[in-house]
Amino acid sequence: MRAAVALLLAAVLCLGGGGAASASPDFDYPAAFNFGDSNSDTGGRIAAGFEPMPPPYGSTFFGAPSGRFSDGRLILDFLMDAMDMPFLNAYLDSLGAPNFRAGVNFAQAGCSITPASATSVSPFSFGLQIKQFFAFKEKVTSLLSKGDRYRRYIPQLDYFSKGLYMFDIGQNDLAGQFYSRTEDQVIASIPTILLEFETGLK
Repeated sequence: MRAAVALLLAAVLCLGGGGAASASPDFDYPAAFNFGDSNSDTGGRIAAGFEPMPPPYGSTFFGAPSGRFSDGRLILDFLMDAMDMPFLNAYLDSLGAPNFRAGVNFAQAGCSITPASATSVSPFSFGLQIKQFFAFKEKVTSLLSKGDRYRRYIPQLDYFSKGLYMFDIGQNDLAGQFYSRTEDQVIASIPTILLEFETGLK
């Protein structure tokens, strides 16, 4: 099984930032699966109903708010475009007949690697995104077993082993702590954060 695990930033650097024409031939994936926070959220937090997203979000590219905490595209969008793949739909976005054939985005603004607490910005921690991934894969497996009706909308089973897995998460674990902890306390928490991330990767 070919496991493709990559950090989003590293992937962008490998592509060279020159668009599809300069994309590495090694980046030939049938699907992409992204986990993260607001850096790569393409509509998860908005789909969950946590808050509205008025203009000027989305104004410079989409012409209207697109679920991204940006006035245009995210690094994730540029990466998908460079690989000649469609932008990833948010896992929770069920409106507009989303197509998950080329992958899915579990990222949600405010997420942390460590489990969410009562004071967290978002209840969707990295561990919960992993659970959503397994639920998604189980549902895809079930739908594919029923024939060809849904094949054009969901990944094929081998896409899960051949796909590109991207992770852009962790800033909220560190930045959020500085409001209530000392620098030494934040530094001391890093091994726990890394262990949680390692567990999710495994």
